[in-house]
Amino acid sequence: MKRSPRTRTLLIAILLPLAYLAYWLLRMSSFPLIADIVLAGGVIAALALGIALLRRGTAVQRLAASVIIGVVLCGLIFLGLNVWAGWYEHRPGLVGYEVTVDGLEGRTGGLMTTILVPLPVQDGEVLIPASELENRTFDGWTTTIVRTKDGDMLAFQNRNNTLTDIRAHFEHSEETIEGTKRLPVEHFLPVLSTTGDDRYATVIFVDEGISPPGELKVSLTLTAGSGLFHGMGQETYQTEVRETVPAGTTGRIVVDAAVGKIR
Repeated sequence: MKRSPRTRTLLIAILLPLAYLAYWLLRMSSFPLIADIVLAGGVIAALALGIALLRRGTAVQRLAASVIIGVVLCGLIFLGLNVWAGWYEHRPGLVGYEVTVDGLEGRTGGLMTTILVPLPVQDGEVLIPASELENRTFDGWTTTIVRTKDGDMLAFQNRNNTLTDIRAHFEHSEETIEGTKRLPVEHFLPVLSTTGDDRYATVIFVDEGISPPGELKVSLTLTAGSGLFHGMGQETYQTEVRETVPAGTTGRIVVDAAVGKIR
């Protein structure tokens, strides 16, 4: 049966998306070379068909419309494949804890200088396993968990006479993810008092043996979230402590923690 010019023109709108779909299916099946050949063959065949139709007197507007339809269908295929792939993509979030103390560089300490910072917890459980927190070394500072009157805290201990600033980062992958919505359930321990829905007081400790007296800048950042659920990003929360410790201030120091949503 002889095809009409309109039917032959519509073949271009069908050929392009079919070649594009075959291209992606072959690429996902680990056949990239064959995929490229199939895509190139589809484009060449559509081009050859278009030239043949032009020679037979088919209107340029009709051919252009067919190409546009084919390109739109290719775009829809690309979007659909991404949505399909994303639906099956799940990646639990991360818990990150960053500790920095500036102002220690070049100062001296005693036999063992100690800085204490709070631990990140949820429902009374430390979010990062002790094995990943303890016995870590950061430029002369070694970590351990110690018991204080306020509860367990993370200690940075230095046995060198000359001190350095503290730059420490801990990270742990969460085991599961159940959705994109999450509450800011992570917090620093100890919590001394709550001053608002997104603010509370916690505590740090600065060794009395640090000399000469000087200002310290303490920064604590707890980040939790950033996983993927059905290809969609999970909400991420960050708890921060930004404290400037005046020169000569040592021992137990109450600091403010602020909770904010960053995504």
